[in-house]
Amino acid sequence: MRSILIRGGAALAAALLLGLLWLLTARHLSELVDAVATVRVASLSPSPFGWDGISLQFGPPIGDVSEDLVGQMPGIDPQFRGLDLTGPGPLYGPAAEIAVDGEGRLALSAAGKSFVLAAQTGRYLPVDPGDPAMPEFAAEPGDSASLVIERSALAWPTPFEFNFLGIGGTATTWKRHVYYRLSWVKASGARLSMVWAGEQPYDGVNLWRAPGSFLIKVENH
Repeated sequence: MRSILIRGGAALAAALLLGLLWLLTARHLSELVDAVATVRVASLSPSPFGWDGISLQFGPPIGDVSEDLVGQMPGIDPQFRGLDLTGPGPLYGPAAEIAVDGEGRLALSAAGKSFVLAAQTGRYLPVDPGDPAMPEFAAEPGDSASLVIERSALAWPTPFEFNFLGIGGTATTWKRHVYYRLSWVKASGARLSMVWAGEQPYDGVNLWRAPGSFLIKVENH
């Protein structure tokens, strides 16, 4: 009887230790998996797009959306297709700059390099009533571009976090990363790669909630 209790106690201690190790390492493990493979959620139309001086507005989706990105909302709502130039913490400063040149072309600058994204079309994207008009830009002849939304293959548990949504706040129980990957190739062969990433929380009532995003990579060559 005593040996059974000892073995049972040892098994329980081992299970608790493994559970603790999982809680401590799950996020890191998720990031390691992300470095190898992620799950594609949707491809967005990269051109034409909008620029209002703060954020880029892409979309709509191209083809099928493999799953609901937020809650039970089908497709990719426009509010989840807007990306700004804010870099990651702790500074959260601009990771790039965008300006319209004298010819109406949208030029992105980062790390001392400039890349012409697109040219102004003279049209405006539809916006909600009361919002300022958003000028439309389109890829120049010979350009090719793609924009893909991906998510982590492995989420990690967050048993000590809370989501305060007013009085009826619901605890966040899981998180995963969401990535927006933009690739742009000019007719000249110049290439631009941009990646936005953010954490997406989950709870049992709201399901996956809206992901935040920060511009974590800009490569221009």
